[in-house]
Amino acid sequence: MTLDEGALSDPDRRILLHDLRHTLDSEWLPDVLVALSREPLSYTGLLGRLQSYEAARGRRWPQPVVRDSVLHRTLRWMQDRGLVEHDRGQEWPFTAVYRLTPAARELVRLVLPIAEWAAAHEDLLELDRKIWAERRRRRKNGKKGRRPRSR
Repeated sequence: MTLDEGALSDPDRRILLHDLRHTLDSEWLPDVLVALSREPLSYTGLLGRLQSYEAARGRRWPQPVVRDSVLHRTLRWMQDRGLVEHDRGQEWPFTAVYRLTPAARELVRLVLPIAEWAAAHEDLLELDRKIWAERRRRRKNGKKGRRPRSR
């Protein structure tokens, strides 16, 4: 479904974007979207692809590694929300091939420009990482994670 720009009010947009955030609130969802955007993959192929990512663009923070159980939960999350489908082979050994649904492929086309924006504004992402690291450090040391009030 395509809507023209005037079809939604600002409150509608806010509500829909808020709901979308919950739909996409799976830590490894972006990785699965990118990995499956090129081609359907078996579970083992998808896990291997996600575990073989090299550090991108000279990252200065550790590259996360997906575990088998986490990928399984992510795929179930995506299936339940209509973003991924899979076909199971009929012969032993049974292999499942995962692919993006048409809605998920459309989503990939829409979020790729966001990745380009993030690349152009990595300084903002670095600032955010520092803020979160400071919050985690304060919580670990038993202090509140809030910033002091400005006067």
